Amino acid sequence: MSQAGSSTVAVIDPRQGKTLQRITVGGLPHRMVLSPDGSKVYVVLVGSQAVAEVDVRSLAVTRTFLTAPVPERRADGSLIQAHFDQDAFTQTTCFACHNPGGAKPFIVGERPVGIALSSDASRLFISHIRQGRLSEISLKDGAVVRSQDLPPTGAASEAADVARVGSKLVVALRPRQPSTEASAVRWLDAQTWQTLAEAPTGADPAFVLPLEEGALVSNFESNTLSLHTPGAAPRLFTVTPGPLGMLRVGKGQVLSLNYYSNAVSLLNLETGESQSYRLELAGQTFVNPTHAALSPDGRLAYIVSSGTEGHLLVFDLKSSRVLRAIPIDGLSFDVVVVGRK
Repeated sequence: MSQAGSSTVAVIDPRQGKTLQRITVGGLPHRMVLSPDGSKVYVVLVGSQAVAEVDVRSLAVTRTFLTAPVPERRADGSLIQAHFDQDAFTQTTCFACHNPGGAKPFIVGERPVGIALSSDASRLFISHIRQGRLSEISLKDGAVVRSQDLPPTGAASEAADVARVGSKLVVALRPRQPSTEASAVRWLDAQTWQTLAEAPTGADPAFVLPLEEGALVSNFESNTLSLHTPGAAPRLFTVTPGPLGMLRVGKGQVLSLNYYSNAVSLLNLETGESQSYRLELAGQTFVNPTHAALSPDGRLAYIVSSGTEGHLLVFDLKSSRVLRAIPIDGLSFDVVVVGRK
């Protein structure tokens, strides 16, 4: 589980209901993706302009990769002398210098947020909030092999997320926040990055969930999800306000994590019907759900409640209720399920 407030990833045993280990990874760890063989977890470090690779067996950071170059100059053109004095250009994460006891500011760089694996799992695609940058990282040597500032659509210039659907990439573009101006979903060829299609979407698209032929987008500053397919008009679904993360929980079934509502919605993609459920247990309401992961048997969803007093919620999908609340750090964000032998 990524814990943005403490620069760590926590290892949680949901059966024991406790944290087994904390792994320091870097500034503002957010989105995570598990390698297909289950051996590595890749963690986006929003505040350190990097990705951390965590080995599942040893529970240790094995490598970090910069997602964009360390700058020589500030936006006003002045030289960043400290980067030369401290040999910052040889580092693989800005956390090496910009950490709680180090250089200020703590949060630096191009703000990487979205992450997706290539079809052969040899590369990572990373989207950045600043400049709408899309980067491609080789997992062989950790080098950025391609980087491009995506052209904006109207005011939509921030690349808020990226996902891969087959041979295509899907990028959610939003205006600088806060804004009520239009956002967009853009389809790219995964090899050439040529634009294949584009369509408008709701306010502040936060997360792209890849499906077989399309992509479901959560429109955070609204109460809608939008289903995008190249060449077709988006299809809207209504949930409760603040949809952020989404999780596939069965054929045609998606669980929407609704941050502002302290609730989840179970959506049937075929019928368009949704049922919403408050996140409560023993009279306590658990606030600000962000992301979730599915248990190996498909019966439970592990939901991050990211309030100042954070919890990992064990949510039973059949009864649609919280079974257990495990204390975690506040401001936690994402979760993946791993198996250790």
